[in-house]
Amino acid sequence: GGITAWLVEDHNIPFTAMEIQFRGGTSLDTPDKRGAVNLMTATLEEGAGELDSQGFAEARDALAAEFSFDAGADSVGVSVRFLTENRDQAVDLLRQALVNPRFDQGAIDRVREQVLSILRSNEKDPDTIASDTFDALAFGDHPYGSSGDGTLETVAALTRDDILAAHQGALARDRVYVAVAG
Repeated sequence: GGITAWLVEDHNIPFTAMEIQFRGGTSLDTPDKRGAVNLMTATLEEGAGELDSQGFAEARDALAAEFSFDAGADSVGVSVRFLTENRDQAVDLLRQALVNPRFDQGAIDRVREQVLSILRSNEKDPDTIASDTFDALAFGDHPYGSSGDGTLETVAALTRDDILAAHQGALARDRVYVAVAG
């Protein structure tokens, strides 16, 4: 289907591990929307398709599956592990999270508060302050010059439409690479 994928098959282990990378990451954020890709990525597991946040978590747990979503500067990463016997259902649930996330306002607000709490904590952390200062001096106005998590102001101002736009821009089919082992 036009997706670059690598497969290492081993029938001796009862689980499958999958890594998916979408090129682009938080560097796709515009300066006034810094943190949009990060917030979008953090809400992917907060409901998809017909499943709300709790229903999604219950479905994932019933499949003994583990999904991890991460927004880096250059890519959005997805790490997935599941029992091979649950492969079809786990992959379908993952597909729902990636293709049909709900982005319910309550979930966005809850996750936004978590991100804002981290940002407030980072404002007092000497390592983060030093790293952010170095990045600003070294990279200036380039996206590497500021945190992909955004700022208190930009994250607070993000709307559901901003999250939808970040989803559409960052999780594009022409940016995806897949690796599977199991």
